[in-house]
Amino acid sequence: MLYVPDPSSKRAPEMPAKLAHVAPFPAVAMKLLSLLSDEDCNFSTIAACICTDPALSGGLIRRANAADLRTYCEARSVLQAVATLGMDRTRELSLAIMTSDYARAAAKAGIFGPCWHHTLACALCASEIARESGLHPVEAYTAALLHDIGRLGLISAYTADYETVIAGAGGHPENLIRCERERFGVDHAQAGEWLAQRWGLPVSIQEVIARHHDQPEKTLDQVGVVQIACRLADMLGFGLGKYDELPDVAEMTAALPEWARTRFQVQLPALREAILREIRLFEGAEDPAPSAGEAPGSEQPEVESAPELAPAADSPWSRLLLTGAVMAGMLLAGVIAHSLWP
Repeated sequence: MLYVPDPSSKRAPEMPAKLAHVAPFPAVAMKLLSLLSDEDCNFSTIAACICTDPALSGGLIRRANAADLRTYCEARSVLQAVATLGMDRTRELSLAIMTSDYARAAAKAGIFGPCWHHTLACALCASEIARESGLHPVEAYTAALLHDIGRLGLISAYTADYETVIAGAGGHPENLIRCERERFGVDHAQAGEWLAQRWGLPVSIQEVIARHHDQPEKTLDQVGVVQIACRLADMLGFGLGKYDELPDVAEMTAALPEWARTRFQVQLPALREAILREIRLFEGAEDPAPSAGEAPGSEQPEVESAPELAPAADSPWSRLLLTGAVMAGMLLAGVIAHSLWP
């Protein structure tokens, strides 16, 4: 079943010829999308699917052994990595690894960084918005990871032309869409919808891809979550450009419940730091190169500082708890020794 656009919208434009020759999304990723949505699917089945792709297997094992995870033993196989990460995180990381590899192959070095940073930032924003709103975070993360495949398709088919389009857009997201239509006859949302249908992506993801640049509505669903997340990612500095005037965060998140909106706004600095950490983990770099939205002189939203979304493994609080536990253990050992040998 394919996503059917609103009948009231204008006729779908003709796709550029070269877009038909864009490499399809990896077959193993399509299989994982199906398997990971099956509640009856087990670790062994997931691991067997991941093992068919050596790059994905290696990336997942490395991530399971990352320093930010507390594990009893090192993961030496895909099955151990899946068990360490859990089903939801395996889904997120597997699709993120494959999307990253696909984006890297589609985009040249100069364009890959900003495109991938925006994609990953959008996925993390979408996951947090969904969590705060009582929706499924993993589904939101997955949809956000795939929302910009049309841009990757256009870059892959018309690399030099797309660099010109970016330069002509002057760094503004809405200008970029206009420039895409002028140069290719379609924008990246339309191109992405066409590719998603061609590749047989789930209907819900097709709709997200087609509508992610529409104005968010008051009803919050998966499409609305990605619409908000996409704008937040740009605003936080993870985009192909920067806003001449920063959008109002309260207006942007108006579809969220009031309590969630207030909490979410306070957590924006921590969310930005979480995005930077995730980028570093994927790229294996000390510090990610700044996106176009982080160019010198660009302004960041003025939001209050806030605690991390989740305590880091090496935080002072974690070290204090560990020290307290050690001291308590020593005291208990002394008591036991005294009772045995008066």
